[in-house]
Amino acid sequence: MEEKYANEDFLSRWLAGELTEEELEGFRTSDVYRELMAIDEEAKKLSGPEIDVEKALALVTDKNQQSKKEPKVRRLWRISAAAASIALLFVGYTYFFGNVTYSTGIGEKESVLLADGSLIELNANSTLSYKRFGWEDDRAVNFDGEAFFDIRSGKDFKVRTRQGTVSVLGTRFNIKNRKDLKIQCYEGTVVFSPLSSHLEPTQLSEGMEMDFNNSTIRTNNFTEQTPDWKNGFSRFSQQPFSEVLEELSVQFPVTFEANSIQTDRLFTGQFTHQNLENALKTTMEPMGLKYHISADKRIVTLSE
Repeated sequence: MEEKYANEDFLSRWLAGELTEEELEGFRTSDVYRELMAIDEEAKKLSGPEIDVEKALALVTDKNQQSKKEPKVRRLWRISAAAASIALLFVGYTYFFGNVTYSTGIGEKESVLLADGSLIELNANSTLSYKRFGWEDDRAVNFDGEAFFDIRSGKDFKVRTRQGTVSVLGTRFNIKNRKDLKIQCYEGTVVFSPLSSHLEPTQLSEGMEMDFNNSTIRTNNFTEQTPDWKNGFSRFSQQPFSEVLEELSVQFPVTFEANSIQTDRLFTGQFTHQNLENALKTTMEPMGLKYHISADKRIVTLSE
């Protein structure tokens, strides 16, 4: 009976959710199922390399053939082989139906080319993920951080954020999704649908931007041709100084000790992403602040 549950066709039907209730009930009481669950629990703790699925499935087939040729092998070996086959099937299942994830660290930038030709350029400290299987039929990504999206025309394209979903067909736009949400539309049209049920969707056309802060949506016009971060700097206009410090920590591997200053004061200006010293000078001096960089260059202490 155990050999039935280790059969590749049976396991494929199980993964596809095609077992009858009777088959599923029997499978859940088997040694194969218990070993499978143990393997699954251990797999959740691990992060492995990319898997060659074709080789994995070939190995499964080879093991099954060897099992048929050697009927006198002990039952323990057969269960271990079955467990290995199940593990490989799980790897294949996870590979095809799992998510593809891209992440950038502090000061890093990365370009991601999707299967449909759409290009997403990630700013520092950002994460993008999407389903590997069937993505072209459901063009949707999960996103946190900041990125510029150049989306090819086609089916509806959705960007899911913590605050809501941005929907487009084919367009170019920038999303900054950190503490608050900011969307700038550079071409075409985008629609933001907030998670809050009491807020209506907001549509932006070319040259329009939107800020979403504390359940309040504000729209304005802008004239820039590309996002500032793509040109290597960050710009601010009458924004709390705390936001400037946060963005500095995104572009440079430093933390700020700012307990002795007022971080709610408003700042207008910009800083470069290329050099920490220059960035500090252009942001601290206009605010009348002094700064000290620690010997390991990881902590910046601010004072009046």
